[in-house]
Amino acid sequence: MATHEIVVLGGAYGGLAAAHDLVKKYIPLVKKATGKSFHLTMISMSSHFHFAVAAPRAVVDPSLIPFASLEVPIKEKIGLPQDLFTFVHAEVTSFDTASRTVHYTLLDDQYNKGAETSIHYDSLFVTLGARTRHPAFKLRGSHLQALSEMENLNKQIQAANSIVIAGGGPVAIETAGELGSKYGSSKSLTILTNGPSLLNNVNPDIGTNAKFYLEKMGIHVGVNSKVTSATKLESGQTRIEFGQGQSVDVDLYIDATGVIPNNEPIPTDLLTERGFLEVDAYQRATKAGPLVYGLGDIVGGWIQIAEIMFIKGVVFGNWAYEVSEGKVGKETAWVTPKNNMMVVPIGTKKAVGTAFGWRLPSWVGWFLKGRDYMVGKAVGSVINGV
Repeated sequence: MATHEIVVLGGAYGGLAAAHDLVKKYIPLVKKATGKSFHLTMISMSSHFHFAVAAPRAVVDPSLIPFASLEVPIKEKIGLPQDLFTFVHAEVTSFDTASRTVHYTLLDDQYNKGAETSIHYDSLFVTLGARTRHPAFKLRGSHLQALSEMENLNKQIQAANSIVIAGGGPVAIETAGELGSKYGSSKSLTILTNGPSLLNNVNPDIGTNAKFYLEKMGIHVGVNSKVTSATKLESGQTRIEFGQGQSVDVDLYIDATGVIPNNEPIPTDLLTERGFLEVDAYQRATKAGPLVYGLGDIVGGWIQIAEIMFIKGVVFGNWAYEVSEGKVGKETAWVTPKNNMMVVPIGTKKAVGTAFGWRLPSWVGWFLKGRDYMVGKAVGSVINGV
């Protein structure tokens, strides 16, 4: 019986969850029920896992969280059996759903770097993720690029006297809070959001708290203030146009508005109108044929780690049911929770958060995330998965 080849595209949270959970739990169950043998190949554009959670504090003050602590080598740390798992550092260029083939370009093989090759898949997990508009927080590229972008932004922050951050989500708020904690009133700091409140798409109530904490730091918070253009001037400043014809010239502009799906290798007929991978309630990319699943940011934008922890059981359980032809488990549809789970630090001493419909006290949010942005979990995410 031929070995069933599972290919995982991406080495971030979704990819690590797939590798660990499939190899350790679901493959043994299916093998026992069917007698099939399996092998899993992970293909990642970066040789390192990037712990993006802690980027807002690192870019503002690397003395608190060094850049290097965010980058964890996957191949050296993942620790999965070599007869079941192979890591490939490569850029996925495309995949063909008819021939069930992934095409990629090797990135770090000392003899074959730049070589174009391919792999056949029987099962495919698309976990390509998404990148932030400013590459210092989360990019599509190598860990060396990530380190360079974080260092560059830190230098720009140090040199700037006036900074505007666009966005009303966690990255924008966390970055503003870190700037407020470190620099206080010594820099002119502004955060502009398109919505009527910060965190408007999550929980406007905790957004109100976030606004209160930021303003206590001396940060100006502008709501209903969509940035319509950002133009670099000859002086080196950037002219920001926002709201109803308002404008301001600043030393540094940080765009923290949403994410861009890393969809370059995905056939366009598999994408939604917004450019994310289209999946059904069972998290299958049905247009791609059988045994193709999506997980993580590539499916719906910036997904919280807690959500991946909940949804992964549905994804991998459905795969086990499908690949075993109903001998393992059962099909389960994913139902998006009515209440979001989120913790957003506001500087080094405060935080806002919500879980299971309850607003978290500031000290709880600080304890869970704000004290160190959970950077101690970076290595563990590679060794143990999510």
